[in-house]
Amino acid sequence: MPIDSFLLGMKMPLLLLLLSLVMTAFSQTSILRPDVFLDCQQTNCYEVYLKQEVDFINYIRDRQAADIYVLVTTQSASAGAREYQLIFSTEQGGAPVSDTLVYYRAANIAEAEEREQFVRYFKKGLLPHIARSEIMDYIEYDFDIDVSDGSPLQEEVDPWNYWSFNVSLNLNLNGEASFEEQGYFGRVSAAQVTEDHKIFFLGFHNYNSSTFTLSDGEEVNSINKRTRGFFQYVKSVNDHWSVGVRTLAGSSSFGNTDFEFILRPAIEYNIYPYSENSTKRFTLLYSAGLDYRDYTELTVFDKLEESLFRQSLDIEFEQTQKWGDMSIDFEFDQFLHDLSLFSISINPNIELNIVKGLSIEFGGDISYVADRVNIAKAEISDQDIILQNRQLDTSYSYSSYFGFNYRFGSQNNNIVNPRF
Repeated sequence: MPIDSFLLGMKMPLLLLLLSLVMTAFSQTSILRPDVFLDCQQTNCYEVYLKQEVDFINYIRDRQAADIYVLVTTQSASAGAREYQLIFSTEQGGAPVSDTLVYYRAANIAEAEEREQFVRYFKKGLLPHIARSEIMDYIEYDFDIDVSDGSPLQEEVDPWNYWSFNVSLNLNLNGEASFEEQGYFGRVSAAQVTEDHKIFFLGFHNYNSSTFTLSDGEEVNSINKRTRGFFQYVKSVNDHWSVGVRTLAGSSSFGNTDFEFILRPAIEYNIYPYSENSTKRFTLLYSAGLDYRDYTELTVFDKLEESLFRQSLDIEFEQTQKWGDMSIDFEFDQFLHDLSLFSISINPNIELNIVKGLSIEFGGDISYVADRVNIAKAEISDQDIILQNRQLDTSYSYSSYFGFNYRFGSQNNNIVNPRF
């Protein structure tokens, strides 16, 4: 047999075998690894650790190309804990199917425990959506709880009765040849959150002092002091109504107050049930009550002390869905002794997934201000204006932002490389 014919005869079976292996590998990859888009708009999903621990799915960057869409949201719970909600969505026969998994993260657990808990519930939520795929043949699972003695599972008793506390103190000192700054910030808070009620207290004191040396050697000093104590009690009436009271006491060198005290009963109505708060919320909050102020300097209304009554209406709408996130906050405040003293502000924020790979976000804040009764009557120096030591009067304020993000190229997002 000629040598050329012999080599050709050997190459053909090898080529066919290699092609068969490649097609088999490609077929297994496309069948066994469902495409998953993870949407963590509000929290940390520990994506590097997640990809290392859950490697039987294909993480992709395009929401619209995903077989399984996972939306992760979070909100505050009792005793400093947080409620996590994982919504898993797929389409079966053209009809959307969605499952929701809820768990609670304790207040003082380490990050290692927190990410392990997230991965455990992420796996649990994925299971029903991959149960009909061939990948189920490769998943092993068992039941680790021993109930052989017949004892029922019991809820753990909380020795703190759902109370959580937080204390913090920050000191700062920095400077250079022509500048020196020092200050401190102390904060304490306490909260008790149950299904029946919510109690929250916050107190802080902030002091900041700066010294600037000008080119002619003159020194300019800036001192800002602020103290606040805030208390709130909210009673749950039903799945739509809440009532409560808010109080505030404190002082502010910036706000021209030696002492101020606010007491306002409040009532809130949520158009959606509170149980859906992590994905959609539409609330109307009305409060009215006493504002007492003892001013540092005479105000533009020739007051050193006054007691006023004020009402407020706060309307908030927020929605977090597959298409993006949207929130609108409308606030109205008005003094009742003079209805011309009021302020209105609107704060919209929108993030939209437009088409494959393209998302835009925009928003801002615009306010009409006609209720600053605390403004000092005395002329404010240019130094105080530049250093923002004193609050100035204004008829409006605004801020805005706009941005977009477009991604193209590879949709795969599985590789983990922690170098640098």
